[in-house]
Amino acid sequence: MSSDLFSHIWGPMNPDIIFYLPTPPEIPLHWQASHPDAITQLVALNGNHWRKIVTIMGKICCLEHDINANKGIDWKQIRDQLFNESHDQQIDKHINTPSRLHCQLRIVNSKVEHHGEIVFPSESWHILCGKEAQQRMGITDLRHYVSLDEKQKIQHQHTVLLTPYLDYRQYANVLIELTRQHIALSKV
Repeated sequence: MSSDLFSHIWGPMNPDIIFYLPTPPEIPLHWQASHPDAITQLVALNGNHWRKIVTIMGKICCLEHDINANKGIDWKQIRDQLFNESHDQQIDKHINTPSRLHCQLRIVNSKVEHHGEIVFPSESWHILCGKEAQQRMGITDLRHYVSLDEKQKIQHQHTVLLTPYLDYRQYANVLIELTRQHIALSKV
């Protein structure tokens, strides 16, 4: 995939899952996605809208059996370290981290013109969040996509998921859980 497709890319170079969104947040001065307080800084500057986005991403990336156990401590830990490298690459091996998918966030450039079909590498899951991100990525024909739910809010083809935008009004907890189960059962 061409790098001119994206205005921003945050997270590890070889993620398990990539989220595609249409609009970037405001970025704090000297912000680094891998910094321990990166998500806190992002939410402090951008408010509740981005808190919801990173919360939904954290929940989807959590591979624990019950994400609500222990008052959601596992997905909250994942959310707070969302763009960090895999735990295996960290020096401190004594930290008890929940089982997770390592994610990358890509903001789809609004000025991109597509000349052909985009190929999504099968080594990662690809979650195209909302119609605007899907259209910018050239996804207009849904004939080859299969619905995961009866209301057809989530469509999939191989490792590509077309989902609602990351907001609880559109992407409710039941859909988050459906997404998590689909990914867990369909190992890449």
